[in-house]
Amino acid sequence: MLESKPARWGTKAYRDARQLYLSSFPEWERFSLPSLLVMSLKPSVNFHSLYDGDKFAGLAYYVESESTIYLTYLAVNEKLRGHGYGSQILTMLENKYQDKAIVIDIEPVVPTAKNYKQRISRLKFYERNGFHRTDQKLKDQDGEFEALTTGKKLDKVGFAKALKQMSFGLYQFKIEK
Repeated sequence: MLESKPARWGTKAYRDARQLYLSSFPEWERFSLPSLLVMSLKPSVNFHSLYDGDKFAGLAYYVESESTIYLTYLAVNEKLRGHGYGSQILTMLENKYQDKAIVIDIEPVVPTAKNYKQRISRLKFYERNGFHRTDQKLKDQDGEFEALTTGKKLDKVGFAKALKQMSFGLYQFKIEK
């Protein structure tokens, strides 16, 4: 069973999450670490390190709205990938928020992408864990991302509320086909 610990400034949980965050996501996809920390001071925003005993397994950064959990970042410790930790993290969130749909966004799965195989692998992972594709895209200054959800359909209003809550309304985005 994984244990979730808040990644607060100065803690081991923060140091573990920081290192994994910086190594797992390209710079253009990342919020600054100070921004993540400030946003996570809001009760609806969660920045957590996950541990299997004393082993650092991964991180989850997510925001809650009334109907939606937006999983902004999920990463598994590189040394532990392929051992089911990503699925365990998703299951933990699904069990905690049974009455809410979980939404993620991924790079579009297009054959011309340089990392096409990685994108296919990521999509299959999420589909194995109960997510399905929607016809909606999250569009922002960094590009376009495909929205996946565990709900029957994407709740655009709940998703938009989560994005606004996370960023104090400063993040500029569109959710559209």
